[in-house]
Amino acid sequence: MALPPLYPERTMTDALANNRINIRALRYFQALAEELHFGRAAARLNISQPPLSMQIKELEETLETKLFERTSRKVVLTRAGLVLKTEVDRILSATEQSLNYVRQIGRSENLHITIGIVGSALWGTLLTRLKTFKAKNPGVEWSLRELSQHQQIDALRARTIDIAINRNVLPYAETNIRNQLIAHESIALAVPENDPLCQLSSVPLTALATRPLISLSFEQSDFARQLHDRCVEAGFYPLITHQVNEPQTALALVSAGMGLSLLPETCGLIHWPGVRFLPLAQAVPADLYALWYDEPLSELMTAFVEGLQGREPPLSGRERG
Repeated sequence: MALPPLYPERTMTDALANNRINIRALRYFQALAEELHFGRAAARLNISQPPLSMQIKELEETLETKLFERTSRKVVLTRAGLVLKTEVDRILSATEQSLNYVRQIGRSENLHITIGIVGSALWGTLLTRLKTFKAKNPGVEWSLRELSQHQQIDALRARTIDIAINRNVLPYAETNIRNQLIAHESIALAVPENDPLCQLSSVPLTALATRPLISLSFEQSDFARQLHDRCVEAGFYPLITHQVNEPQTALALVSAGMGLSLLPETCGLIHWPGVRFLPLAQAVPADLYALWYDEPLSELMTAFVEGLQGREPPLSGRERG
């Protein structure tokens, strides 16, 4: 049997006071807690400084505790402020994810799919499969957002995209993220068209041991780091002289004679002047995977994933509208 509160009047007063705290007040507090400067926080919130100061003052009065120590030279969080910042970060993150989840459900009901994609994926069969799916399901709309691999995972968790198209040597292993192989592809070597390696029918990885290499960014792509590890397994540390975000940038540097680049073979469809793509003697996969948040897929999303795999069963009449 639960005991009654020692101070029922105070409990009721606290509850009424808490009800006066809104999301805006928490966002204002979060901005100031991160900036620790009223001017910068106000500019970040796109407001003037007085409303921010007033909101913080009201929040402190409601909670009956000081959240910031203010001097003429600096602003610092109190112990209570530090605790509140941790809780506010958690609350606002959960709130945003919940609201985005509702939007995601609305997109599905409106037959719209938002796709996060790595740019190189569109040079193969994927775009053809997307067009085929659209032709068989004219009531369904899809839109693309070009995102790095790491950005895709963040967007899936935030529910701002419905599905991601990612490229990995190995399937992505992420908590609460599921994946499905949708296309087999391989790595090829991009070289200047007058490079001596063009005399070979296929290039062993060890032939790259002393050659300058142009890599996709490690910060943006686990795929790039896995290619680095593949070279290490072959017995050498690759001499990476440039890291870039896009395959087109890598091809421009290859064309200028700045180095060689390991890229998905479908990037050869770009037909960059002065660049040839050579097969590798040891097959290195660059397979494409569809990724989504781990939850039961709607009929729309199930059909879409099958379409990405090259199977295009049309949706039911109810789903097509």
